[in-house]
Amino acid sequence: MDLSQMEVIRSYLDSLQVKLITANYAHRVHRQWGRPLRKDDYFRFYYIVDGEGWVRVNDEEFYPVPGQLMLLPADTLLTYSNISPNRFLKHWFHFSAKINNLHLSQLIHFPFCISVQDTEYISGLFKKLMDAYLSRTDLTAPLKTRIYLMEILTYYLEHAPAGSVGLLSSSPSPSNQILQYIEDHIAEPLTLEKLAGVFHYNPNYFIRYFRTMFKMSPIQYISKVRIENAKRLLIDTDRSIEQIAKDIGLDRFYFSKIFRQSTSLSPSKYRVLHRNESSMEKADGS
Repeated sequence: MDLSQMEVIRSYLDSLQVKLITANYAHRVHRQWGRPLRKDDYFRFYYIVDGEGWVRVNDEEFYPVPGQLMLLPADTLLTYSNISPNRFLKHWFHFSAKINNLHLSQLIHFPFCISVQDTEYISGLFKKLMDAYLSRTDLTAPLKTRIYLMEILTYYLEHAPAGSVGLLSSSPSPSNQILQYIEDHIAEPLTLEKLAGVFHYNPNYFIRYFRTMFKMSPIQYISKVRIENAKRLLIDTDRSIEQIAKDIGLDRFYFSKIFRQSTSLSPSKYRVLHRNESSMEKADGS
């Protein structure tokens, strides 16, 4: 995945809103477990503990085995059934995952099944989520369910096979296109009026749309991208501070000013500090 795609996905995840709908822990499916092919308006997580069964997502068929974790997306054709008397024993929950009014699966793609190495860790997260769900009259229950849900989702995305998570490129959304344009033109002067004009929006509508999608203004996002790109260039390259400022579309004085505001360090001190940390980590083998 290139850096521009990663930045877009990170922006989506930063704006992601999740909500637990229902959950169960160590549940043996019933003898008639199954359903015809249809779509749901929510996601499902299945963690297979024991047994066997069959799951089809769109045109892909799966026979999950114990130790596998499945993420079944919303608005996707799904069917499943038993295949023997040895029925699934699984932890599971249903949840929504949206960015504005779009399902996460409408913006990024991911595998539907991964194998889990840290079985006790994942089972423990499902247990904590279930306990919080059952204690939903407690004051902090909504926070706890979101925390454990996000931990499981984070684990899934981090442990998905390399290259299996990315933007849906077949039908790029306007938000994808806007973020990609910003990334591709970060070295150029980027104003609200210019961005709105490129995408044929009224500037006032454009800023409202952008805030709705990403919880910040276009100018705040551009500054964020510039600072993140600068951090990477400071650590990974030997380019001068002046050249890095040019690479991200700023003059050196203004770059140093906003970099210090963001990190509390000058660009040169940031470079020295983080290069030293990186060298120590390599020496420690961590």
